[in-house]
Amino acid sequence: MSDSKHWWEGYPWRMIQTNLREPDMADMDAKRYVRDVKEFGATVVMLNAAGIVASYDTKVPCHTPSQYLTGDSLRTLLDECHREGIRVIARTDFSKVRYPLYEAHPDWAYRTADGEIVNCNGDVQVCPSSGYLREGVYDILRELLTTLPFDGIFFNMSGAFVTGYGGERYGPCMCQTCRSAYQAATGQEPPKGGLRDPNFMKYLGFQAKQIQANKVKQYHFMKELNPELAVNGFDYTRTECNTDIGRGPWVYGASSNVRQNGGWERVVDNASVDFMSFRYRDSSVSPALMALRQWQSLANGGGLSLYIMGRLDNHRDVSSFTPTKRVFQFHRAHEEVFRGLHSAAEVVLVQKGGLGCGNPETQGWLQALTESHVPFDEVKLPDLTAEKLRGKKVIILGGVGKLSEPQKALLNGFAQEGGIVIAAGDAPGLDCLGIKALGEHKKGLMSSAVEVRKEDERTFPRCIEAPMIPIGSGLQMAQFEEGTEQYLRLIPEHPFGPPERCYCTEVTEYPGVIAHPYGGGRGVYIPWGVGAFYFDQGWQNTLNLMQDVLFSLCGLPELAPGLSPMVELTLAKKGGAVLAQLVNGTGCFANRWFPPVPVRDIRLELPGLAGKTARALNGGKVLCETNNDSLTVRLDELNEYEAIIIE
Repeated sequence: MSDSKHWWEGYPWRMIQTNLREPDMADMDAKRYVRDVKEFGATVVMLNAAGIVASYDTKVPCHTPSQYLTGDSLRTLLDECHREGIRVIARTDFSKVRYPLYEAHPDWAYRTADGEIVNCNGDVQVCPSSGYLREGVYDILRELLTTLPFDGIFFNMSGAFVTGYGGERYGPCMCQTCRSAYQAATGQEPPKGGLRDPNFMKYLGFQAKQIQANKVKQYHFMKELNPELAVNGFDYTRTECNTDIGRGPWVYGASSNVRQNGGWERVVDNASVDFMSFRYRDSSVSPALMALRQWQSLANGGGLSLYIMGRLDNHRDVSSFTPTKRVFQFHRAHEEVFRGLHSAAEVVLVQKGGLGCGNPETQGWLQALTESHVPFDEVKLPDLTAEKLRGKKVIILGGVGKLSEPQKALLNGFAQEGGIVIAAGDAPGLDCLGIKALGEHKKGLMSSAVEVRKEDERTFPRCIEAPMIPIGSGLQMAQFEEGTEQYLRLIPEHPFGPPERCYCTEVTEYPGVIAHPYGGGRGVYIPWGVGAFYFDQGWQNTLNLMQDVLFSLCGLPELAPGLSPMVELTLAKKGGAVLAQLVNGTGCFANRWFPPVPVRDIRLELPGLAGKTARALNGGKVLCETNNDSLTVRLDELNEYEAIIIE
């Protein structure tokens, strides 16, 4: 299907992961399965294959075969998929073994700090240093990949930090084998406690490196068996958009997942999880949320992907099927448009990376950029390279913390060559920010704010009507280099009750925003967590300031003046063509998800595209006119999603 070197490169990725329960193989009908998949327009499926339970007649002693293999075999299912041009990914889970295997090999078990095993319904968590993962898994992989013609493989739950299905946090393995290995490698005592132990993160990092080294070893082992096997984490990346009870969806979750994993440059299988939580696997999230996730994935360069429990024919809650089919079939009709696209964003948002999700500073900037219709890429700090900054104009550091010397050199060099680096809150030690010396980091502030003065209004025009901007609880004091432009002024702590006493008597000379010329570019420093405050509180005057920084101080163009902030805009390019995509998020209301409200009379101002023409791919009507160097594109109506190709 592709002229690329490997089958997955340039492949139109529309995945359905049917997470088969054991009884689903008892009456498996391969032809029916494939017919159901084809109705969606899927090009890839993921099937349970090996690990906790083998979905085929295994001969490996440490591999437990399913007791339900009475329907069509896994081999028959693969052959039928291939006959219809559908690629098949093997789903494996080597994080646990069945209890009888644990009884035969107790040294394979993961242990908590108290020496206890983790037993979930007869499945026992395994130690990352165990003989099972160092030896037994290779026997299973050899059998799996030499007897069944899989096109790819996915390893489930392969991290160092162990959590239970009910949300229990067990932490990394503390068995004697792991502790001894840590002590031998580092000369340090293993941690005795949890997150509060100063050695805990070092220990966790040690185990994560061990696990990654084993993944690399497994990768090379599998590639020797089949060079055309697509391996998760190396050839493609699988990530998930999911929810749980007590943790609702992040409105930009699908977009951010794809961006963080380099969706324009590689295959990102951004699995939209159909079920509400681990406990409610038979009940789907709202259909409008499923549609929004798929459109966001598409708009940010990701693969389309649906993840359900069971088969399509026996999945009783089918409410996610229609919205998924709608997006899949749109993509199928326009595969060539989406093939070979690259990001046209001029902004990069740098995340800290590491354990857990994005931090509030990052997420606040992510919201502000999206709501301001500024296309952007996301990069995790450990993955930041000169190549990822090529062609960019602005870098935003989202609470990244301490930087290495090579990272400092890269970012200072970016500013030296004409780029702009923005940092807020923590000062990451960059010369381009113009910070001469750091002072006290004030914490626990209650009423401090920054004031927009008359002389600031030209640079901060959006803040004129709301000139008192709260800064939240933290403020970094610093001394700045000569020649640094200083904007806004700090109003320090003052009474906020009773009402008769609610007034300030002092405005200091300390700035709320500074801009420092550096080579051909500049650094912009905001000494308080503006992104975190916006994420936590969401007030318009915080967004006003962030937009003035982006558009006025940084000179970014306003691409969609007047457009609802609930519409996401992305730009991609291929050759001389540009693809503008709009995703309508107006259906999000608190923690509810409804079909979006149509947005009408949209105007895009796209610099550098004068004289080009445009057409909409999803039912909209567009008109174009040239305005100096820019192309004005007018779209009559946006429903769920629109793609406008400009060439």
